[in-house]
Amino acid sequence: MGSLSESLYLNSPRLVQKLAVAGYGWWWYRRRFSAHFHQLVHEFKMREGWTSEQFRQYQEMQLSTLLDAAWGSPYYRRIFQESGVQEKTPPFETLARLPFLSKETLRTNAIGLLTRAWSPKGTFVQKSSGTTGTPSEIYYTPQFHALEMAVPEARNLHWAGVDYRHRRVMFGARKVCHFNQTRPPFWRFSPVEDMAYASIYHLSPKFLPSYTSFLRAYRPSVIMGYPNALNTLARYALENNDLPAPARVVITTSETLTETIRHVLEQAWQCRVYDRYGAVEGCVFASQCEYNQYHVSPEVGIVEIVNRNGKPCLPGVIGEAVCTGLQNTLQPLIRYRIGDAARWAVKQDCPCGRSMPIVEAIEGRFEDICFTSDGREILRFDTVFKGINNIKEAQVVQEGPNLFVVNVLPTSGFSQKQAERIVNNMRLHVGDVDVEVKPVQAIGRSKSGKFRAVICNVPPEVRRYSEIAIQ
Repeated sequence: MGSLSESLYLNSPRLVQKLAVAGYGWWWYRRRFSAHFHQLVHEFKMREGWTSEQFRQYQEMQLSTLLDAAWGSPYYRRIFQESGVQEKTPPFETLARLPFLSKETLRTNAIGLLTRAWSPKGTFVQKSSGTTGTPSEIYYTPQFHALEMAVPEARNLHWAGVDYRHRRVMFGARKVCHFNQTRPPFWRFSPVEDMAYASIYHLSPKFLPSYTSFLRAYRPSVIMGYPNALNTLARYALENNDLPAPARVVITTSETLTETIRHVLEQAWQCRVYDRYGAVEGCVFASQCEYNQYHVSPEVGIVEIVNRNGKPCLPGVIGEAVCTGLQNTLQPLIRYRIGDAARWAVKQDCPCGRSMPIVEAIEGRFEDICFTSDGREILRFDTVFKGINNIKEAQVVQEGPNLFVVNVLPTSGFSQKQAERIVNNMRLHVGDVDVEVKPVQAIGRSKSGKFRAVICNVPPEVRRYSEIAIQ
């Protein structure tokens, strides 16, 4: 939604907002749930029984198609020539020769990436959240959009035992009512989708009872949203014995899901949590199976995890996720630095039997990896807070090579003894460093409502190791 249309919507009377959401839901439903969508879901499910070699062959064929299309792009034609590749160069060899594509290039040269001078009928532009600057523009043809909708249906909702026909509530970035609204409802309905969109910007203590009351009355089967937003609501519900109606599943996305938050959500909604990872750029999708393993869908994209020299990381070693989308031939994203950190699982077989690559997790923003004095790179700090039960949220900020600030949102039982335990746990985790535990009244979110659990404010030139020497 553009800034002008968003402003008009937010400042409209509630009845107009209801009609707008219902109308949008009707358009979205018709665009998404076509016969083509159902065929794609069927194909994704059929391929789940493939072997690793079958997926590799599929990727090679699709990559060849993508590269053929990319020769029509002014940007890629120049990159191919500079990299010394030709149209007949084998696809995986071509891929290995190409430089990485930065977010800045996508932001400033989105049109230059296009492989055609005109876009197919029904193409629309989806914008990223723009947390690091001007939003990127991603071109979605109807075919690419249908595929992007089919993947989470087949590889997330179906794995969790539900589908798009089950009643859902979404706690996401969508601004469904004005920030200044002081009385419920803080949600709007899309009748044709049998879905409610709930505001995450009104989850303050005085409004939380209205949310749980709404959820008991609406009784959704599927709860979807940002883990930390759902955690705020779930913690309130458990601490005040004001539980929402039980759900069939909780689907989390867009933020790192910790085991602590998973446990809280499962207690509050009395069901399992299935986490998934995707991106508006449409070049990667990973989701948890029934054994909690994160499987990467090979048909969506080729995922590389590389170190700070641009070389492949060994399994179990954290690195930067670089993705090549295999389906968007109008605007190819080849070796795209998506900005997140991940690590391949050491054990690549799963009891579920699916031969899809397994990542231990997509662990957050690559630029927020912290650096220890002995040269280690750390992003996850979950163990620092184990046994600390009197905090609602926590955020680790590295302010210097040997200085960490831990912002905590405490509950009434938080004590100096627990703060000291956090300090000791931090030193066990990162070494002999200075640690300041700072109780706060709130931990800020990004413009899109996302929570950053780790922030590294150490300038690149101060870090022990040089930044990745790639473009």
